[in-house]
Amino acid sequence: MSDQASQLMAKLLRERIVYVPDRITDEVALLVSSQLKALEQAPDEPASLYVTGKGGPTSAVIAIYEAMRATSFALRTVAMGRVEGWAALLIAAGEPGARCAGPTAHFVVGPPEVDGEGMDFQAYLQRVRSVCETFNKMLAFHTGQSPESIAAIKQPRHLTGQEAIQFGLIDAILD
Repeated sequence: MSDQASQLMAKLLRERIVYVPDRITDEVALLVSSQLKALEQAPDEPASLYVTGKGGPTSAVIAIYEAMRATSFALRTVAMGRVEGWAALLIAAGEPGARCAGPTAHFVVGPPEVDGEGMDFQAYLQRVRSVCETFNKMLAFHTGQSPESIAAIKQPRHLTGQEAIQFGLIDAILD
């Protein structure tokens, strides 16, 4: 990371803003999780998590999700641009009433990306089933949908901000 990027990240963190970029990698997950942990020094002050993109490998996104769930402060989530799959879950996992999206943001919900490089076909198939079941339960929990209704989405479903509110992903659209 360049010095300028590091300075910008530090400035955002001082303002209690954490940014999750388009592609979540293990390194990004470590950075975001560490930033969320650092914000615990002032647990009475809310923070914001800005998310864009489609997420990334299951383990990396789950690391951020678990760090979010472990925070004691109110965590506002803000969707920017196109947010899909695992990234949509991160938005939905924000503080109820404080999950929002930019005015032109749109969402794609459906089966999540599943990593499994180097696995034989049967092991990968079992991993896909397991990850999808976990994802469906998590997204259902945060949206108020049933796991079965989430599982019934077999093809990517595109949602406007207003549709994302009705689906339960977000609570408001920013002006």
